[in-house]
Amino acid sequence: MDADCIERRESISIEEFVECFLEPNKPVVLGATLTKHWPARSDWVTSEGKPDFARLTELYPTDLVEVADCDTTYFSDHQRTTMPFPEFIEKWQKGEHRLYCKDWHFTRSPSQYRAYQPLPHLSDDWLNTYYQEEKNDDYRFCYMGGQGTWTPFHEDVFRSYSWSSNICGQKRWILVPPGQNHLFTDDQGNWVHSIVDYNEARFPRLHELKKYELIQGPGET
Repeated sequence: MDADCIERRESISIEEFVECFLEPNKPVVLGATLTKHWPARSDWVTSEGKPDFARLTELYPTDLVEVADCDTTYFSDHQRTTMPFPEFIEKWQKGEHRLYCKDWHFTRSPSQYRAYQPLPHLSDDWLNTYYQEEKNDDYRFCYMGGQGTWTPFHEDVFRSYSWSSNICGQKRWILVPPGQNHLFTDDQGNWVHSIVDYNEARFPRLHELKKYELIQGPGET
C-alpha cells in the first residue's frame, strides 16, 4: 500500500479527527501549519532547515540521554549507551556510526524549556495523566538522529494510540495493519527485527505483509 492510502489534512476539527481517524484507528498526517508556532520549530532548526546543534546544546547542557547504535543488534533492539546530550551532539556531528537518541524524556529536562504544546486534537492524554500523577513518569519522548538511523519493528507502548511530530528533516514510516502476526513471527515466537532487511528462511511469508509507507516532512504530525 502506498502513501496515497493515508490521508493528509492541513486543518481538521477535533470532532472530525476523533470520528474519522481516532475511533476507527486510521493513520492520518496533519499538516505543518498546526505546529508552526512551536518553539522547537524555530529554536532547534537553522534557517537552512538543518539541526541547530549549537542551540540544542545550549538548551540542554546537562541532560543524560540513551543513544542507540543502529549498526548493532541487541535482542529486539539496538545496543544502547547513556551519555550526556552534548556528547551525543558532538558524536552526531562527527558522523560516528549511526547514533540515534531515543526515548529521551526531554519534557523533564532540568532546563525547563518548553519545546511544544500538544495539538488540541491530541491533548486528551489519559496515559500520561495517569503516569504523571501515580508513577512520576511519562511517555513523552524525543528522538534525534541523522540519515539512516532507525527503530526496529515494534508496537507502541501498551498498544496505545501514539502521535509523532517531526521537527527537522524527513522520516520514513512503515505502518502495518493488525491481524498479520503470523507473517512476521518465526517458529520460536520472535518478531522480525527489520521488515526491510531480514532472513527469508526465518520469515518466508514476510513478503506478503500489507503495509503503509510514507515520508513525514518537517512540522508534520
